[in-house]
Amino acid sequence: MLRWHVSRLALALALALALALAMSAALSGCRRNRPIPFAGWAFVAAAGDSTVAVVDLESFSVRRRIPLQSRPAEIVADSSRHRLYVRGEGGPAGLTVIDAGTLQPTRTLWLGEKPVRLRLSPDGRLLYSLDARARRLRSFDLETSRAHREIALSGLPADFDLSPDGHWAGVTLGEGHVAIVDLEQGRVTASVTVGQEPGPIAIRYDGRQAFVANRADRTVSVLEFPAGRLITHLGLGARPASLCFKPDGGELFVSGSDRSMVVIIAAYRNEIDQPVLAGSEPGDMAATRDNQLLLVANSGANTVSVIGIDDRRTLAAIPVGRDPRRIVLTPDDQWALVLNYGSGDMAVIRRRTAEQPGKVGDRTRSLFTMIPVGNEPVDVAVLAR
Repeated sequence: MLRWHVSRLALALALALALALAMSAALSGCRRNRPIPFAGWAFVAAAGDSTVAVVDLESFSVRRRIPLQSRPAEIVADSSRHRLYVRGEGGPAGLTVIDAGTLQPTRTLWLGEKPVRLRLSPDGRLLYSLDARARRLRSFDLETSRAHREIALSGLPADFDLSPDGHWAGVTLGEGHVAIVDLEQGRVTASVTVGQEPGPIAIRYDGRQAFVANRADRTVSVLEFPAGRLITHLGLGARPASLCFKPDGGELFVSGSDRSMVVIIAAYRNEIDQPVLAGSEPGDMAATRDNQLLLVANSGANTVSVIGIDDRRTLAAIPVGRDPRRIVLTPDDQWALVLNYGSGDMAVIRRRTAEQPGKVGDRTRSLFTMIPVGNEPVDVAVLAR
């Protein structure tokens, strides 16, 4: 009888131990799968409200709305000074400077008659702006907050990019040209004829070639840079909307807004690679820093496509808000922030769930949360605390 009771006790202890180990493993799995928030802020420019919404990326909530004197169009983060530069449309303040520590505007600057684009120099010392009305490329010294230089352009500017060393700029002009600008000497050194209606321009990471999206004739022009020699025109078969380099610089992604696809260009061979289907009206794109994923905002489908870069496979089509137009990744690559222009909110997508194998239709779980940020959000910048 005693032996029978001992056996029952041993069995009960074994079952309790097994249950405890199972619960421990389950809890450990939950801890591993628990999302780790990014310790920083997302600053969202809401054009319809003339505000910047400050989103806490640890609590995923709006902490403050900063009123502006003009309708915001673009926002650039300066991590070295912990500042934000907000380009406005109309009104007396062309540029609003926001302190990311106090979350308060500190000053305003006049950018030009019709500023259309901002770029921060690679060394963080200068801020460049295009003035479409005056046809000028202007630079501002960020230490003194004063105008540094302005360079006259021969046509109506649309976009520009800076070389990695900060010595050169390529400016697309509405007349079908690209101006090559020596920023140190403050002058245009060459003008190159490209395709019709040139828009976005991207300079390769080694600074030796530039790629220009010609919207009217559905091509990308490849230029030797900064010499300004036309190398070739690449036919896309789609109207290019946005350009995005793979972080290692080896491939250039071009969203074809009217053909629901992303065209891939081998950036060192100047060849068209295999196109990948996206959602309706693909536009803005973001690539993860490990060169694994490309995320595409599809404004016509109200989705974000998640594409595996190596195998060219669509992993997910994630429903977001209405008319997504802007997408950025947090510096840790774990969260994608998608601005929905039509619904006035920001979709937060968790990378871990978006890239896991499964059915495309099951991807609603990849949408972590939606945050109301204001009417007509147009741009977002992320800074760590």
